[in-house]
Amino acid sequence: MLKKYKILILAIILTAGGITLVLSIWLYGNYQNRKMYFLGTADHILFDVIQDFYQENEQELVKQNQLLRFNRVERVVKAISDRYPDVNRDTVKKLVEDNGFNKDNILDEVAVSKRGKFGGGKFSRHLISTMAIRNIQWDQRTVDTLSKRLEQALRARKQYSPFELKVVTLTEVDSMSRDEIYKSRYKLFKTRPILIDPSEDKYLEIDFLDPRSFLLFSIGWQLTISIFLVLALVGTFFYLLATIKKQNQLAMLRKSFVNNMTHELKTPVSTVMAAVESIQRFGAKDDKERMNRYLNISKHELEHLSNMIERVLQVDIAETNGVSLNKTSFALATLIEECVENTRLFAKKPISITFQNDSQNSLIQADHAHLKNVLTNLFDNAVKYSSDEVKIDVHLKEQDDQYILQIRDNGNGIPKTYQKSVFDLFFRVPSGDIHDVKGFGLGLAYVKQIVNQHGGHIELDSELSVGSNFVIRLPK
Repeated sequence: MLKKYKILILAIILTAGGITLVLSIWLYGNYQNRKMYFLGTADHILFDVIQDFYQENEQELVKQNQLLRFNRVERVVKAISDRYPDVNRDTVKKLVEDNGFNKDNILDEVAVSKRGKFGGGKFSRHLISTMAIRNIQWDQRTVDTLSKRLEQALRARKQYSPFELKVVTLTEVDSMSRDEIYKSRYKLFKTRPILIDPSEDKYLEIDFLDPRSFLLFSIGWQLTISIFLVLALVGTFFYLLATIKKQNQLAMLRKSFVNNMTHELKTPVSTVMAAVESIQRFGAKDDKERMNRYLNISKHELEHLSNMIERVLQVDIAETNGVSLNKTSFALATLIEECVENTRLFAKKPISITFQNDSQNSLIQADHAHLKNVLTNLFDNAVKYSSDEVKIDVHLKEQDDQYILQIRDNGNGIPKTYQKSVFDLFFRVPSGDIHDVKGFGLGLAYVKQIVNQHGGHIELDSELSVGSNFVIRLPK
């Protein structure tokens, strides 16, 4: 059986681990897809923001750019004229302007070449025109304006996560392929850079500070369902394992019960058979004294057999359908005194029982017969599992709307490991293959069932070689 348990546990671990691994891979793939979609969307929104900004301010931006170019040309012409006074200013101005436009054309070609790394595929329709890039003055004021517009656009698309829009210098992109650039930016939660100044390798990019929480939240329902499924799966597996273990223990207890019950039933039957045989074979029927002795032995053994059968039937009814209680009003203290006297009378050991009653009238609505059986079971156990001299302390008191009955003995005690199990059907505290005290593991199971059906509760506190203390709480 141990080998089967190991195989079962291994199968559970492998199954749960495999399913968890598959779900983890699926979640990781969804996370990466969401990250790619998030960065791509931010990239597209930035392009749209720049285009809208340029279209809204195109005339002013072109005018500013022309003014800056004119001022630049005038400064160059003035510098040359101051150095060479005899040179014709108009000729110099025309030469400078022609060279300036050529320079712009060259820069445009370089820009197109560098931007080619970030174009192509599904991003081609989001490319920004060279003229728009060249005419926008990329100072901090422009970046701040674009940053506010970008934040509004991201919030409108419900894609917002804290970010920083900034102009950076990237010299290494010339030696990198487009895939390498994408991968390096992707890992750092940055969008693909937009070339704004090819002469100085300046790029515009969005640097997201830490969008992991946003990305996880965006796949929250998938994450929640996956965690729930994994926990439910693991919980089911452990419940299944616990159930199998419990059923195995119950099967072992039932087997022990059957073996013990068979032995206990054979003893009175053998005794009665021996008595009857003595009467038949040895003429005991002619000796009335001997015959009466054999008949009394047979009667006693049959009564013992009947009591065992009745106890088994009681516990079976209690476990399956519950006991049908016939509640009446009586004094609990009087019932306890009656059980104490019976225990003193029938005990086969020296016994000392003290009863302390701190209740007012101890009236209770309960089933008199079944409560008597409960007390009898507890007292019998205290006697059976005690040493040669039995000492039992009984204490009854009231607390709010309930009675508290405490029965303490000086018996062998029960190990902490088994104190919860002693109330289970058929359970007996292990003592090897030999049980010095006969029993079936039914008494305390019956006690707990009756107490529970009365709406009460029973507790056990025990220590080896010191004794046991049962505490019963019953509603008034």
